[in-house]
Amino acid sequence: MSDDSPLIRPLSDLFPATSRWIYVDAATAGLLPETARERVSGVLEAQLLASFGENHALSMLQSCREFFARLVHAAASDVQLFPATAAALDAVAVRLDTRRHNNIVLCTALTRPSFAAFWRVQARRLGLELREVPVGPDGFMTAELDTLVDGGTALVALPAVSHARGWRLPVAAIGSLCRALHVFLLIDASASVGILGIDVVRDCIDGLLVAAEGNALGTQGAAFLFLSGAWCGAAEPFLRRGRTRDCRPEMPNLLSLAAAQEALRVIDGCGVAAVERHALALAERLRAALEELGLPVERPGIAGQLGHVASVGKPAAATNSPPRDHRLQKFAEQLASGRVRYALRGGQLQFGFHLYNRLRDVMDVRRIAAQSLV
Repeated sequence: MSDDSPLIRPLSDLFPATSRWIYVDAATAGLLPETARERVSGVLEAQLLASFGENHALSMLQSCREFFARLVHAAASDVQLFPATAAALDAVAVRLDTRRHNNIVLCTALTRPSFAAFWRVQARRLGLELREVPVGPDGFMTAELDTLVDGGTALVALPAVSHARGWRLPVAAIGSLCRALHVFLLIDASASVGILGIDVVRDCIDGLLVAAEGNALGTQGAAFLFLSGAWCGAAEPFLRRGRTRDCRPEMPNLLSLAAAQEALRVIDGCGVAAVERHALALAERLRAALEELGLPVERPGIAGQLGHVASVGKPAAATNSPPRDHRLQKFAEQLASGRVRYALRGGQLQFGFHLYNRLRDVMDVRRIAAQSLV
């Protein structure tokens, strides 16, 4: 999609942060539209005037479920919202059958630290073996996963887009493998839903977790969880541990719910397919521009694993490692002084794109990179 798209261009003006920053940090957190503030203010005013009732809250909740369901091609009845990602993960963990299973499969090197830490704790608590998928230099190897998953696997928990490296994992191939072995597949899509297309039916995904603040789907205080009705019959049993005394399921904070509703409405109006084309095109433009300058751009050797995140630099084992290349160190200093928001992970600089980004963001980052190399 071109920078002058009649669909994307007007929407990019809805995000006030883009006038303050060169914001290419969708790998960490997305931006909220200006209209989310208006929606939150309206809900807050209604509460102050005692004109906001339970029916309003339930209507907002259902609206969010329907918007999210459309994003991932699910049934709204299989989508639930939680006040935090930990509560959503608990909803999955409480249902694991440890009588017939003895292991959990992760890829800690590519997964958000909090997501991996949760499942490491659960493995210890439940007495399950934790199996790690090794990471190769050319991308995520589904064949490596195939050697680890067996009839005793209770859960495969992987990201849709890797926290480190920025790779787009082959979710459909992973899903097919897990489905063939009747293994539950949980995908952490906190850096991809709303940016990249995900189809939970096509991709054989049994569970899908999204932290609302991760990719412009709301603020902290809301987490989405899709659970396949084919796997558990319905999502409702997963709420039992989180019920309040009046027997109603816990809900996200109302203001978080209001922000999520408006953010989802904007993305729904644009269409994920259009956002994906736009974000992928900008990420590739930046990769090509930085490669022309001689910088070490990350390109997985396996086809189909380039996404909306452009990564630069040689990867390091530790997530908080700084770049080892002196050119990238100087580049990072120039980015900070140039008011560029990006991510620094595992020795790499990561630039993530979303619907609010424009070609000028790519050119600004390229300009700063060229200046840092002088």
